[in-house]
Amino acid sequence: MRIEKSGEKIIVTVVVAVILVGVFSALFFLTGERWHVPGNKIAIIEVKGEITEDYEGGANLEAIRKLLIRAEEDGEIKAVVLRINSGGGTAGASWDMYRAVKRVEKPVVASIGDKGASGAYLVAVAADEIVATPMSMIGSIGAAVEFPFDIPANASEEAEEISSITSGEFKDVFTDYRLNESERGYLEERLENVLEVFLNCITEKRVISEENITRIAKGGWFTGEEGLRMGLVDKIGNLDDALEEAAKLANISLEDTKIVTLRIEDSKVIES
Repeated sequence: MRIEKSGEKIIVTVVVAVILVGVFSALFFLTGERWHVPGNKIAIIEVKGEITEDYEGGANLEAIRKLLIRAEEDGEIKAVVLRINSGGGTAGASWDMYRAVKRVEKPVVASIGDKGASGAYLVAVAADEIVATPMSMIGSIGAAVEFPFDIPANASEEAEEISSITSGEFKDVFTDYRLNESERGYLEERLENVLEVFLNCITEKRVISEENITRIAKGGWFTGEEGLRMGLVDKIGNLDDALEEAAKLANISLEDTKIVTLRIEDSKVIES
């Protein structure tokens, strides 16, 4: 009886194995893809070029947001590395991208290449850690106004032409060809408000001394090495170092983890 029961078990096991092979073979021929065993992944998302809401631009806000959502929803992706090489962009798009990164509930590490300045540094601040090379350009914290026409250096100079009549003192700041002292002061006040928001985002995530806050508030840029000493950067390293940090934060082994890059192609998220 024992031999017969063992034989029955062997037969049942073989039958189950045959059925499983048949199912996976059918899936292969129907989908054209090999059966994939779930595993750990770290996703690289590039933030490259000017940060903008223009879909044809470099680091497009909606594209980055879509990639972050994909990384968040994919159960195999355990961490994200933002590969940043950007000098910033528009204030609104940079702040929105900063918020999009903050919403990711998985570990995020910012890896700064040649530069991660202005709005791009703001995006990096949203990450759990910032890794930069010793020669990376970081900082340039603040805001600037660019005019579509030449503004006289002397505020007392007369306008070349008057292009509008407005209801308020500051309504025509961007429409006529002059800036008097009052208007210049008004714009400086607006820029100070933007700077305050920027600095609040930084100090919310990073411990920086008052002395260094005063330094970075001047709008200058620093090397990655200087940024490390000032508290703007957590570690000096390259992309490989950032991947190692991401694996540590996710409590996974980098050796057993697949590194993938997420990008937008024909309006779809592509993994490679």
